[in-house]
Amino acid sequence: MALFSAMDTRWVSVMDTQGATPARKSSPLLDVGAGIFELTKSDHPSQFAQYLDMMLNAPRRSARAAASASAARPSATAGNVKKLILIGSSTGGVEALRNVLVGFPFDCPPTLIVQHTGKNFGSGLVSLLDRICPARVRAAEDGITLEPGHVYIAAGQRRHMGLTSRKPLRLRMKEGPDISGHTPSVDALFTSAVPYGKDVVATILTGMGQDGARGLLELRKAGAKTFAQDEKSSVVYGMPRVAWEMGAAQQQVPLTRMANTLLQASKV
Repeated sequence: MALFSAMDTRWVSVMDTQGATPARKSSPLLDVGAGIFELTKSDHPSQFAQYLDMMLNAPRRSARAAASASAARPSATAGNVKKLILIGSSTGGVEALRNVLVGFPFDCPPTLIVQHTGKNFGSGLVSLLDRICPARVRAAEDGITLEPGHVYIAAGQRRHMGLTSRKPLRLRMKEGPDISGHTPSVDALFTSAVPYGKDVVATILTGMGQDGARGLLELRKAGAKTFAQDEKSSVVYGMPRVAWEMGAAQQQVPLTRMANTLLQASKV
């Protein structure tokens, strides 16, 4: 496995059951390199397909190192936040996030993402998206102070991600029942940001169901700029459709234009 890490090899660990010891806990060598996805034999084939796609498309270590060397990271001040970008996604969201985050610069506004996924997928998703995005991508943790140039992802966790009620803004990870059928929930994230509505840019990407639509509507009423992925570019036009039909989204945007749309809206 040390050789795999040195060669930047991508791999997937398949466990017998959900209760099996995760591979990265049984061997620290598996927690380095290009990222590892942990699956069980009962996981749906579509999940395997998502992981394979992410591994094939993630830049190699040398590419990421070259990009970091050519553009120095900004010396962001923790808590010095003017605008926030919030993103909710579900089915088809892995590919959608990949397309959006490659267009984010290293000094993007603090970006908070809720992605519906299996519990063994979160850390691998963060690892690979961190290679794609010029900004820093990290897993959401309780108490983190938001910083420009950082993307925070809640995926595969049994806690809802939200914002604290006082500045400097920090992440709040809270246990509780499912909201809109999910934990973490997009609605939980969006609703927590309502007090900062005028400083928020939010979007709902492809996904099944309606999680996020109600929270997006509350954000729009609070002065946020709100968007939804359009039907043509969505893998599943469920969450975006509900948001659009209830008037929560001000505009429908193709996936290819989403990154630029969010960034431009955060400058106004």
